[in-house]
Amino acid sequence: MLKNKITYSIIIILTFLLAGIIRFYNLNQAPPGIWYDEAYNGLDAINTQKENKYQIFYPENYGREGLFINTIALSFRLFDVSAFSLRLPSAIFGLLTVVGFFLWLSSLRLHRPTIIIDTIALATSFYHLNFSRISFRAIMVPLFLVWSFYFFTKGFQILKKEKNCARQKTLLFFFLSGLLTGIGLHTYIAYRVVPLIFIVIFLVSIIIFPKFIKKVWLPTIFFLAGAIISAAPLLLYFKNNPSSFTGRTDAVSIFNAPNLSTGKAFFKSLFLHLQSIFFIGDGNQRHNYNKFPLLPATWSLFFSIGFIISLREIFVGILKKFQKEKPLKLFTASLFGQTIFWVMLIPGVLSLEGIPHFLRIIGITPAIFLITVIPFEYLHFFYQQIKKEADNRLKIVRWKIMQIAYFGLIATFILVGVSQVYTYFSLWKTDPLTHEAFQRDQYLLGTFIKELPTRKENYLIIKKEISLNKNNRRDISEKSLLFSAYPAIEKYQIYHNNEDFQNLFDKIDCSNTQIILQPNLPLLPLKKIKNYCRNLKLKKIIIKDDIISTNSEVSPMTIWILQ
Repeated sequence: MLKNKITYSIIIILTFLLAGIIRFYNLNQAPPGIWYDEAYNGLDAINTQKENKYQIFYPENYGREGLFINTIALSFRLFDVSAFSLRLPSAIFGLLTVVGFFLWLSSLRLHRPTIIIDTIALATSFYHLNFSRISFRAIMVPLFLVWSFYFFTKGFQILKKEKNCARQKTLLFFFLSGLLTGIGLHTYIAYRVVPLIFIVIFLVSIIIFPKFIKKVWLPTIFFLAGAIISAAPLLLYFKNNPSSFTGRTDAVSIFNAPNLSTGKAFFKSLFLHLQSIFFIGDGNQRHNYNKFPLLPATWSLFFSIGFIISLREIFVGILKKFQKEKPLKLFTASLFGQTIFWVMLIPGVLSLEGIPHFLRIIGITPAIFLITVIPFEYLHFFYQQIKKEADNRLKIVRWKIMQIAYFGLIATFILVGVSQVYTYFSLWKTDPLTHEAFQRDQYLLGTFIKELPTRKENYLIIKKEISLNKNNRRDISEKSLLFSAYPAIEKYQIYHNNEDFQNLFDKIDCSNTQIILQPNLPLLPLKKIKNYCRNLKLKKIIIKDDIISTNSEVSPMTIWILQ
């Protein structure tokens, strides 16, 4: 099955095309707004682009590694500032993760049907699709994981051949793997545990293949050299700014859990994250929909079976090696899957805020999908065995049943992925909770300000609860509003809806002014100014949200403007 390389290549290309379409389609409207952290990244990227000052680390907003923000700045330089260009890097990283995952599965020498099924699953997964469309730097974690694992696996395979011509390729692959691993440290705090994965893989490989220790020392040096070269700028920054290394972790750590011992906090977090794969998922609407589990029911069943199989493969493989037999074929894939899963679960388990927290455990993505598809390797083996034996009437019947069952499972597996794409674009996107989670109201007000022609004097009156820098009358805590209104917002002065707006009367130019009132505020400020500037007219503008479904509880936004 799928022995034809052309057919196989066409299916894979179509899978990449599908992954790209659903990641880039309508990127400026889904998610339906811009969350605070996204907007903060965008505002920093705007300043980076304007000042041409790219940073290794951005200390504001709990501190963020600079690679992602610098990439956004490049996107702004190429495509101007917008919600689309803000999220474009995430979509690209998501697509490249699907490509890298396919190559990694191929390097593990899985069968072609298994590779196709698993690549389609990752491409259509709500979990990965969602984070591929949000401007969060965490989306780069699975990207650098799969690509570093790909080169690492290729290097080990060539190392077994012991050919001089292959030695150069081996060193190159290990260097590239190390280089990508080091770059990965510039992505997201959860990536810092990744070296543990390579340590475990290395130690187990030495136990299973003790002769490797004589051959692996030089590739290991090349791996470490690549990692040190790429990680050095960030490591030097942390050396000079040690507080930046632990800033966010201290705020959410189980070691600072109120009313809970560290042990109880650990097991609580571990339990909630493990069960979130099967039962109740992340309750944050930005990360998930309706507390759905990380894997839908069909996939979680295959994951459970694959989890047991992979443990068996590892233990039996080690036992066989001690008996001087070859390890099982799925030993390497199982070792990778189990190691990545448990190591990349650590960042989530060591935190207690908002658990289960899908973003902090995004590094388990490659492991989840690798383990989930392992049962198909067994099914494929049985499928081929029965196919060879189908030479009499009874075996032909058994062969037909096997065909129906095998292709039925494949079709079901793929259809589950299709249903998740539907969930994202038809259910999650239009849900009022999603609008609220992504501050849709701020986004709509900001886009309105951005498109509104400016006058000589422009003012925005906001709620008194919103923090405001009164020195420049521009910086406010509602970052989504500031980003979506850029660059027009730079021509506005902002005042609170209290005695603060009284200061306007001393400077207002009644002949060439416009004043916008933030929605859900009383009209009293505008009425007072209108009495002072009788030539200005009070206008009511209703913004109809083009992504609100007919069943949505979200109402159109009403904006009052005096001009």
